[in-house]
Amino acid sequence: MADTIRFGVATADHQCEAYDGSDDIRDVWERVRGLVPRGRATDFWNRYREDVELARSLGCTIFRLSLSWARLEPEPGHWDDAAFAHYRDVLQSMRAAGMETVVTLVHNTWPLHVQAAGNGAGLLDAGFPQRMAQYAAVVAERLGDLIDYYVTLNEPNQLVYGWIRGFWMRSYAMPPGQPPYMTSDRQMDDVLTLMPNLFRAHARSRDAIRARTPNARVGANPLVLGLPRWLQRLVDRRATRLTSPEQVRKQAAHLSQSWLLEGGQVDVSIAQITMTAAREATALFSEPYFAAHLCVLHPASAPPPVDRTHWNGRIGVVSDMLPSRQAVSIFPAARLLYYPSPQLAAAALRAGEIDAVFDDDVVLRPFANDALALARVPAPTQYFAVATAFGSRTLLNAVDRVLRELKRERPDLPHAANRKTVAHIGRGDASHETHEIPRLDRSLDRIVRRGVLRVGVHPGIPGLCEESPDRNVAPSHRYTGLEPEIGRRLARHILGDADRVEFVPLHGDKRFKATRSWLQALFTLRKTLAIFGTLLGTNWWNLGMAGKLPSFLCPSDCVGSLDYVGLDYYWGVPSFWPPELHRLSAAAEFKYASAPVWPSALEMILREQAQAFPGKPIVVIENGCVKEADGFTRAAYLEAHVREVRRAAERGVPVAAYLCWSITSNREWGLVFDENSDFGLFHIDLDDDPALERKPTDASAHYARLIADPERPR
Repeated sequence: MADTIRFGVATADHQCEAYDGSDDIRDVWERVRGLVPRGRATDFWNRYREDVELARSLGCTIFRLSLSWARLEPEPGHWDDAAFAHYRDVLQSMRAAGMETVVTLVHNTWPLHVQAAGNGAGLLDAGFPQRMAQYAAVVAERLGDLIDYYVTLNEPNQLVYGWIRGFWMRSYAMPPGQPPYMTSDRQMDDVLTLMPNLFRAHARSRDAIRARTPNARVGANPLVLGLPRWLQRLVDRRATRLTSPEQVRKQAAHLSQSWLLEGGQVDVSIAQITMTAAREATALFSEPYFAAHLCVLHPASAPPPVDRTHWNGRIGVVSDMLPSRQAVSIFPAARLLYYPSPQLAAAALRAGEIDAVFDDDVVLRPFANDALALARVPAPTQYFAVATAFGSRTLLNAVDRVLRELKRERPDLPHAANRKTVAHIGRGDASHETHEIPRLDRSLDRIVRRGVLRVGVHPGIPGLCEESPDRNVAPSHRYTGLEPEIGRRLARHILGDADRVEFVPLHGDKRFKATRSWLQALFTLRKTLAIFGTLLGTNWWNLGMAGKLPSFLCPSDCVGSLDYVGLDYYWGVPSFWPPELHRLSAAAEFKYASAPVWPSALEMILREQAQAFPGKPIVVIENGCVKEADGFTRAAYLEAHVREVRRAAERGVPVAAYLCWSITSNREWGLVFDENSDFGLFHIDLDDDPALERKPTDASAHYARLIADPERPR
């Protein structure tokens, strides 16, 4: 019956527990890729009693947490008694609050020694299943009396994206990532090793747990998308009819290689382009080659006020640069005046027509003198990167090779290389590549046939790009500075001659759009076919558990190794229209506020899982929303999805529990903390509140009402 469903909330170790100085793989991932580190996170390690009480006050009767494998086993075979004692206290506090417990063993992170095993093979190592089973056995031995549900691997179907990436992705979505220059076949070979290894790790862990606690309930929680049912059946059918690894490799080529190669006005654009999430939807970006900081140029005698949010001064900005758009949120009370160049903006400041100029320090520094000074604005570093067209994987790798060589010569350049991975763990230093860049596509062929590399530049910035005053200089040396130098080095790398380069001056959005052609109009279709035309677009985990995958993907002895059916559901679309399906990729790219919401798919999914696994209870391990997505507030989102859960239960689906992600704000996998990454029922200002105060939201009160009143969400 619907009123027997347990309702609860969740946390996860890396996202909520403070960094203690000992790395797990995510700590390294965030560091080498220049992501936001977890820092104190929510300090759940010390404040778990407070969060458990918050959950109890909502009426929750089940609580999910994850264990930090890196804390529990800091070295191979060495188990930390204090860490186990801590987690026992946490679980006892939940039991004392009248809640069942859901414990995740591996929540998207693992110890560095696990990654280093097998000469750096990590989860691909043949010994990984037994390694994880041993960990599960010790957990069951020491904590099993306090655990009601085990989740072995969090969202196992998403872990594959640490070994393969789409042609539109500049970097791997998950750790560990791959060494440089991996072909699609080599990427998929690793995926073909990983998938059965994950099934084995889960099944062996379940055996180890149940050997110690025979009545334990063990499962996993694949991330399920809401798709039109005919489309879901079609992609599932393609997966279940695979007969050989070679068929899977062919599918992988559609995912990692674009079948249409774009070519725009320029081959690459090296034009002070700051990488942003919005821009990554329009071009592929290299590792950064320069780091800038947002600054205000002001009269030395009149520094800007400390409280910039209420500053109503006159601020000049350069109309075709990113800071002109950022100024609106940084100086919401100011009057913004737009100028075509930093020179004209600085002249207006000297004339007293404005109070300050706002832009990157590299743009404003030439104007600073005794009369004018620079003041840095607290804001994330602005990383400049080279833009290339989607599908130009070989060209992008060539750009990165040139940048890495340049950085070795120029230690002053930024080393926050956001396309790095942690794949070198256990394999030694992989920073000095000596092997050749493989041809992953035809992006270099076009340049070689033409005999000239076309490079977009944005002149007028001292040190980065300026036009030479010498009119007699060769065209390849018409521009000077770091950016033209990168262009000439790239021409030498590709064509063997640094002078075989043509510089094209670009301004405004044209700086990163000039790499695109009319084929960009087909990007949505190409991306949609790539995602849903492969095995990875299916719910392959539960297909394997149901015995519907070939044994080279899910070993026969792993089939049916679950005591309940777990799933995570967040997003869906009811239409096959490519732009609609394309929106589903927003969540995969961590743009949660832009993801599509389709609540009624949840009830369909629950019914289908009940049919696939008769007699098994079903647990919605994760469901939740950022502050607002697709027109749904978090409160409205929860009401709509709880309604579908109760509707499924009324139709006979054995739904045992529903857990909302998450009890509080948390560090969402290296993202900047804002409304796009905050799923918390209780809000914590993770960046600016040293006290980390838990503040109730409208959604927390609403969720409490939903739990208390089974009749409400109809």
